[in-house]
Amino acid sequence: MEPFDRSVRAHVYQLFASGVTEIDASRVSESRGWNRKAVRASLERLEAEHRIALLPGSDRVWMAHPFSGVDTGYRAHIGERSWFANCAWDALAIVALLGGDGTATGRDGIVEWQIQNGVVSPNGLIHMLVPAAEFWADIGFT
Repeated sequence: MEPFDRSVRAHVYQLFASGVTEIDASRVSESRGWNRKAVRASLERLEAEHRIALLPGSDRVWMAHPFSGVDTGYRAHIGERSWFANCAWDALAIVALLGGDGTATGRDGIVEWQIQNGVVSPNGLIHMLVPAAEFWADIGFT
């Protein structure tokens, strides 16, 4: 990964962690004073490397795992803040990544896990419909 791409990717994650959900080349470039075309090219390289996913036909970040740029029905909650996640596994990952106690909710709140002191309850299973090796074949579905 090129140094600029690494910086762009890190900033995308910083924006998601801060609660921003609509992240595109303009937002990234304006918030850092970078050239928009250079940022767009970087986002496209990052997508080609499967480091992020862009919404089809745009330069808006759709996914930077475990964060989602669109409401999928899965959420991570810490205190009063919440983030969109791509799936149940990613909702748990966001709480772990950002630290502290929190809640991960499944599609539209049907399932809920509490995370306290790094322990998830209730116990259960998360079923992946697609093997991990095949996620990028249809990343929007998986």
